Amino acid sequence: MALLLFRPAFAQDCPADSNIVFGKNEVVALRLFAIKPAMSTLNSLSQLPQTSITTERRLQVSGSVNASDSQGAVWSGVLLRDFLLKNGLENVPSRPLRNTRIEIVAKDGYKATFSWGEIFNNPTGSQVLLITKQDGKYLDVQEGPVAIRSLGDIRPGARHVRNICAISLLN
Repeated sequence: MALLLFRPAFAQDCPADSNIVFGKNEVVALRLFAIKPAMSTLNSLSQLPQTSITTERRLQVSGSVNASDSQGAVWSGVLLRDFLLKNGLENVPSRPLRNTRIEIVAKDGYKATFSWGEIFNNPTGSQVLLITKQDGKYLDVQEGPVAIRSLGDIRPGARHVRNICAISLLN
């Protein structure tokens, strides 16, 4: 079973599945249980329940032992669990999904993984965001149009995936 997400017309093929063909304005191809993919756009993502999460990072000021500064951001988009539920997963009983892992793949092949339990049975699920906007502005070409971050992670870099092209549900 696979859920494929994002590939604009100018992007390289997605390493997760090169058989998905996106039409104009389509950025999301959803495939659960090998069913024909359902295509979505950024507009259809914006129709799903939206979440904004504010993060703040404390930065040590160079050359000072005590001085620090902070840098904040407001991330907006759709929680990964809401996206999965609104696109077919709500019809699947949770018992067979308990051993499922959710793999996020970027256009450059970078991958991050979540367990079903993290997303649906843990507070982490309320912090994993499919991001379409940062500080009220759509993501730039380097980041998006869609990225994902696990904003509750202690070390946030490992599960920050830019330019998502696929989300796959794997057993």
